[in-house]
Amino acid sequence: MRHTRFSGRGLALTIGAAVGACALASTTLATTATADEARATAEEAVADAIPDTAFVTPDELPAHEWGWYAGGPGEGRPEVPVFCFGALLPDAYDGTTAHQEYWTELDATATQVVVDLGDENEAAGLVEVLHEAGTDCASDWLWQNPGGTASWDEFGELADADYGRIFGVWTAPVEAGYDVNLFAVIQDGSKVTVVRWGQMGTLSQAPVAEFRETAEAALDRLND
Repeated sequence: MRHTRFSGRGLALTIGAAVGACALASTTLATTATADEARATAEEAVADAIPDTAFVTPDELPAHEWGWYAGGPGEGRPEVPVFCFGALLPDAYDGTTAHQEYWTELDATATQVVVDLGDENEAAGLVEVLHEAGTDCASDWLWQNPGGTASWDEFGELADADYGRIFGVWTAPVEAGYDVNLFAVIQDGSKVTVVRWGQMGTLSQAPVAEFRETAEAALDRLND
């Protein structure tokens, strides 16, 4: 019969490997726990910095015959990039950025992103970038969609805002339907919000007056 012999060195290596494995497992568990704790802290920071009350309610959006639904606020930018602005909106998970999405049972959708930069100058710098992106949106879309048609228009400013502007963009891809989006870019102190409403249609069909009321509601909520 063959016997397996363990030397003192082999036994020490075996014990050492077992201890190392246990230490690695403990480190992995500790790292996972630390990551989970950090994630929970980030979510709490979002809730503290940008409360649910910072977002417009479904009944503050332009009325729709099918009614509006809203998902709960989420941290960072929305998963689907906001048309015209995309990655220009901060995507921090430290309590400075949150979003909420809205939808109907038909063809209308809306999105709001709220950013608290903690500094008025930084907020002003962000709205300058967003303003340029908004005014260039139609031409940028045309460059990316040869043969398509697009146009944009401005619909005035918001009183009592450090910055507040409403504009719309209409796009029509080749051999496809057409869509219209209305946007409000608003700054109040260190906070910035972008509200987007979109539906199939043209700029002449867009509910500009009702969307202005939505933008004013968004400004009021930044002041709260």
